[in-house]
Amino acid sequence: MRVATRTGVALLAAAAALVLSACSSGAGDAAGKQDADGQGDGATKTVETAFGKVEMPTKPKSVVALEGAIGPLLSAGITPKATASGDNPDGLLPEEFEKVKDLPAVLGSDGWEYEKIAAQKPDLLIGTVRAGKDEKISPQAQEEYKRLKGIAPTVMILAEGATHAKDASLQISEIVGSGDKAKQAKEEYVKKIDHIKGTYDDKLKEYTFAPIDHFEGNVSVYTRISWLGGIITDMGGKLDPVSAGITDRNGTDLSTEQLTKLSDKSIILTEMGLDGKPGAGAAELAGVPTYQQLPSVKAGHAFGVKYFFPDRYETANIVLDQLEDILKKV
Repeated sequence: MRVATRTGVALLAAAAALVLSACSSGAGDAAGKQDADGQGDGATKTVETAFGKVEMPTKPKSVVALEGAIGPLLSAGITPKATASGDNPDGLLPEEFEKVKDLPAVLGSDGWEYEKIAAQKPDLLIGTVRAGKDEKISPQAQEEYKRLKGIAPTVMILAEGATHAKDASLQISEIVGSGDKAKQAKEEYVKKIDHIKGTYDDKLKEYTFAPIDHFEGNVSVYTRISWLGGIITDMGGKLDPVSAGITDRNGTDLSTEQLTKLSDKSIILTEMGLDGKPGAGAAELAGVPTYQQLPSVKAGHAFGVKYFFPDRYETANIVLDQLEDILKKV
């Protein structure tokens, strides 16, 4: 599945559901029939979500993963009954993809397939909702939520922009489990960031980065609030001047003729699949004459990156390892 990442199209299949800010996942008191550990049949807790407080099972048994929830659920030790669209092997760890590749997908081209969701007899629906700084929950998203919560308790966690998806994913892991694995991944992320800052300060000052993608004749140059742009910024890197000052969207669009605006000192990053082959946008760029003539490309400073759209700390750590290898090479 080609991830919709272009600034001129929906970032995700349910882009109308985008909303403003990140939301906490503090649990309330458990209720219902409980055993000595408070985890018996019927035990519930209350969590804060994009749509207010939601009462959900303390230990959900039948979960449908809405957008952004597959990885966090698997990280917490829960295999969902169905997924929004679990057919993207390049967004999950290989062993994770094997667990979900054959599950029913409940997000179709026309939106949520409510009957298919209900057929799973879920006791929890959970996912993320993303937005920029000035966006609010759309009427369409409100209506979708009303229908979803009529099927089962629905927990939608807010992420303010793509770069905050990592923390939203951590929240999901904490909501459905202990979140220990996800928290350890965040701790590892912080350590890797500190290591790169301390080891490659000279190169981080010398070079800028241009994470780019190509779609229908346009090139998206990703910004600091994007998936990869946020990681580059965290590690002390600078983005290409074309996108460095943009803070209200994931990327800025250039025509292929405008590619020459990219700095000669930019390290170019493109999507690469886990199989080592170029992603769809990178494959398209390979046939663009202006791309091939860029000084950075000619100098060998263009690299493919696996997990180009990291939405949780587990995959962000893999990205950091690749960025360190790139810094060693330039």
